[in-house]
Amino acid sequence: MKTAELNKNNEICTCNQCGKIFVHLGGWLKLCKNCKEIDDQEFDLVKEYIFANSSATVKDTSEVTGVKARKIRGYLQSGRLLIPDNSPIFINCENCETNIKFGRLCKECADSLTNDVKKFMQIEEYHIGERPKPVAARMHYLNNERK
Repeated sequence: MKTAELNKNNEICTCNQCGKIFVHLGGWLKLCKNCKEIDDQEFDLVKEYIFANSSATVKDTSEVTGVKARKIRGYLQSGRLLIPDNSPIFINCENCETNIKFGRLCKECADSLTNDVKKFMQIEEYHIGERPKPVAARMHYLNNERK
């Protein structure tokens, strides 16, 4: 590869999945072109399944789509994938364990961190998830009988 082809934003990297050396053109994913295409296909499968089955767990989604659970959690933590509003299933804030729809930290925990700590932990804005909206609880009765 000619040095003139690279500009200051490009870097030579090793693909995180296959180990192939390639020119990274930017973005947070360090995947070669082939692995990126596979990742995009798997992401689309997971996204479609979750939005069609909002109560599906990561395990269920992994079993049906064939995408590894670790990869699905990565989509959620990176902010690429959001859990639908009507889903009873969420991920936890890495600090306080409260439910969040995506990311690594809830807004409150992220706000309490200083900029130096955020840089050290490599927390970006897309790692800060929002809390789910509370769903009104309803009372359920056995055989629909109230006593």
